[in-house]
Amino acid sequence: MIPKIYKHNVRSYYDIYTPLTTAYPRKPTWVFKEMAGLFDFQSELMNIVATDILYPITRESSYSFAELCDYAPNEADGATDTLTITLASAMSKTLATGYQVGGVSISTGKTVIYELTVVGDSGGTNTITVACKQKRTYTDKSLGTITGSDDFADYPIDGYINIIQDSMLLTIGGDSWTKVDNFDDSESVDKHFVLIYQSSGKCRIGFGDDTTGAKPAINSTIYGTFEVTEGLAGRMDTGEITVNIGGDADISSITNTGSEGGSDAESIASIIRNARGNVRLRSMVWSQEDLETAAAQASANVVKALGLPNTPDVGQASIHIIPSGGGTVTGSLLSEVDVYVTALTQFGVMPITVSGTTYKEADVEVTYTLREDYDQTATDNLMEFALMLTTSAIDNQYTEKYDEEGIDACRTNVINVLKSWAFTEDENDALEEIIKTWQELLDAAGRDHREWGQPLAVGDLWVITKVLDDYGATDVDVVTPTSNITCSGTEIIDTGTITVTSA
Repeated sequence: MIPKIYKHNVRSYYDIYTPLTTAYPRKPTWVFKEMAGLFDFQSELMNIVATDILYPITRESSYSFAELCDYAPNEADGATDTLTITLASAMSKTLATGYQVGGVSISTGKTVIYELTVVGDSGGTNTITVACKQKRTYTDKSLGTITGSDDFADYPIDGYINIIQDSMLLTIGGDSWTKVDNFDDSESVDKHFVLIYQSSGKCRIGFGDDTTGAKPAINSTIYGTFEVTEGLAGRMDTGEITVNIGGDADISSITNTGSEGGSDAESIASIIRNARGNVRLRSMVWSQEDLETAAAQASANVVKALGLPNTPDVGQASIHIIPSGGGTVTGSLLSEVDVYVTALTQFGVMPITVSGTTYKEADVEVTYTLREDYDQTATDNLMEFALMLTTSAIDNQYTEKYDEEGIDACRTNVINVLKSWAFTEDENDALEEIIKTWQELLDAAGRDHREWGQPLAVGDLWVITKVLDDYGATDVDVVTPTSNITCSGTEIIDTGTITVTSA
């Protein structure tokens, strides 16, 4: 439901209908009903548009809002993995950066492509161990033709979604064009372009006005070299990458250790938070909230951040971060956040310590009676999901995806990916009720998501499991915990062992 925080016109249907019927009592009332209805519809439409401008609820308006705040939202990025490539025999063998492998994700059923990010070298053995990333590179693809000379004209990139934002290179009329965040520093002769991201991962290319940024010549063709990603849905479990897409005949088998990282485009809620924070930040870290905002801005792989100024000493600060999917933070993400935040400190040299967070694991045990005609496995899984969401340190990954794209996308691209469930459309109603109930519990406590230091309330477990009374579970008993689980201000509750027993 769209909130009406701004009323462009407070007149209602009857504010129009009643005066007209009073002034013209002999005229047919159906005319005035049509007029009043049309006015009321137009008024509500203006309210929705005005609300979307002042408090963005669509991706397009959130990007416009971010631009006004001089904030560039994080876009989708690919997960990383390590491959073990077995050759037919011991030999001297190299595989070039960009060599493609792949497999079918059990979570999504999609074929997912990974590319080597460095040269793979066997060193004379029969094995190549090499890093890879979930992406697919397109080279010199025709993206359309320049059809006019309008100022700041933009053109759609049809057929491709989730373009990795720093990968795009353009060639127009034989000349290379450079991607910039905006045209603020562009001169009339600068061959610059911007990427304009839209809903569902779509993208447009924007050009200047021949004063701030050059215009391409009419009828010239746009050629692009770029990378696309599946984002979070591109994660692969151990052993799922097995396909030799590159076709090198010396390869006998491929396997992977299991991917990490990867992210979808930043959610609307996150864009609004970070864009507002960017206005206050003014390109320098001043407070605890600034530390947290800057950490979130550094990478879409940062789900949550806790800033601690003056830690351990005056003139220093520390940041605890939680990565996409939760768990342990990789060194590369720690470094990325460290470099980004440090550059925003005084003189760009204030010591910043970036680390993972300390989780306070919450073990939960629940028993219930399975109602007749319900599938035990499906109900068990729903119960586990409800308990997991209530105890999760990354609950906002689920709730923000649901708010933005609905339960179907949340189920397919987040729920089934992060925890390898196999929920189908049949469970959508139950999953939606669970998420909405958790959001109501958070809202009652004045929160948007689970925070550091927030206890796990046993009452929340009882409330969330009660939802499943309509989906197969009755006589629910929360066996463990028997009292609230507390944690310190630098700890955050996270899911431990969940035990569900049904009869």
